[in-house]
Order: sequence, then structure tokens, then C-alpha cells
Amino acid sequence: MTTPWGQPPKIVVFTGTGLSRESGFAPFEPTTMPPGLSLEDVVTRDGFARVPGRVHDFYNRRRRELLETVAPNPAHEALAVLGIARKSELLVVTRNIDDLHERAGSDAVIHTHGELLKARCLICTRISDRFDDVLPDSECPICGNAGHLRPHIVWVGEEPLGIAAVYAALATCRIFVAIGAAGGSEPARSFVAEARRAGAVTIEFAAERSPASDLFDETRPGALSETVPDWAKGVVAAG
Repeated sequence: MTTPWGQPPKIVVFTGTGLSRESGFAPFEPTTMPPGLSLEDVVTRDGFARVPGRVHDFYNRRRRELLETVAPNPAHEALAVLGIARKSELLVVTRNIDDLHERAGSDAVIHTHGELLKARCLICTRISDRFDDVLPDSECPICGNAGHLRPHIVWVGEEPLGIAAVYAALATCRIFVAIGAAGGSEPARSFVAEARRAGAVTIEFAAERSPASDLFDETRPGALSETVPDWAKGVVAAG
């Protein structure tokens, strides 16, 4: 695995829902689900097959929310600055479906669970940007077929995207950082184990310590918008 500049990354950062939550975006949390919808309705192949219009409506609402009311927080911005300062050395791996890393300025990003601002065609299999609503009869902008677009979201049971590249990066990285990701659940647990096998220093950023914190060399509890920028500044200063 190489970054866009052709070098294997020395620092792999894995971000989870806790980071997006600090920007006010939590698309799959029960408290933010529209009435009458369950998580299973919108993150499974069966749910989409049963009522595609309902699933499209859910992601259309989330897309509008992301574009109109959500912005990167200081942790996103700090990672972007780190990527500039340590050019070719940083890879961001995220399970978040938003574009907050990219909006902050990060350009070496792997979205393992898909992207809200994209749609995938079931006919030509191509992926296209999507900043407006997707309807059950929407046309694919690439092949022109209508009625065959699905959200570019990894359904439960599907293989995460870019996973081979992630493990290749972990096999050579020197620092692995988990930010706002539950360290005891997958894929964070496997990622930290692979990084430790490679001899990397492993650091967790979380709101508070948990039993899974013992998997890491170090845990820095607290608000991610505060702890991550402090860490990033130190890494930049260390050169």
C-alpha cells in the first residue's frame, strides 16, 4: 500500500463514529433514526431489496444533513495539517461515510464502509458522485440505465472496501492511531493487532478508557477535538 505520493505510509490513522459525532453527525445512531425505521432497514441488502425508496429517502436525508449542517471539527483539521506536514507518511482509514476528512484537506483516505456522497450502479457497477437526491428511478450518469442505483454504502455482510490495502499499510507502519473507534470491536481490534505485529506504536484516542484500551500502548482520553490536535502538533514538531 502506498499513499498518493507513492510511499508506504508510516502513520496509519483509523477513525470511527466518535469523530463524526463530535461534528454532530451520527447517521446510524438509534436516537437519530427517523420514526418507524430500524438500523436493519437501512444497512442490509434485504432492507434495500424490500423497500428501495425508503432506503434512498434515509440516505437522501443524511446527505442533505451532511452538506447543509455539518462541518469538520478540529480533529479532522489537525489530521489534514499532519498530512501536509508529513507528506507521503500518513494514511487515514475511516469507517465513517461522511466526507469530513476530505473537506478538512486530507487526501489519502480509504473509506472502508462506503461514502454517502456517492452512488453505485448495479448494471455497470461504476461509482459516481452524488450531491442531490437519489430516487428509485434515477438514471446512472455513466451508463444511463434508470432504476438501478444503490447507495455506495457497505451493507452488513459485505466485505469492507479497500481492506487489502489497509492491511498492507498496517504491515509496514510505525505508528497506528485509532480515533473515536471502539477498540474492542472489528475492524479496530484486528487493525491494532496487525500494527502491533509490525512493531508499530499504537495509540487510542477515545472519550474515556475502556477494557479494550489495554490493546493499545497508550490511551489518551478526552474530547477528540482537543486531544487529537495536541498529539498532531507534537508529531509535526518532532519532524
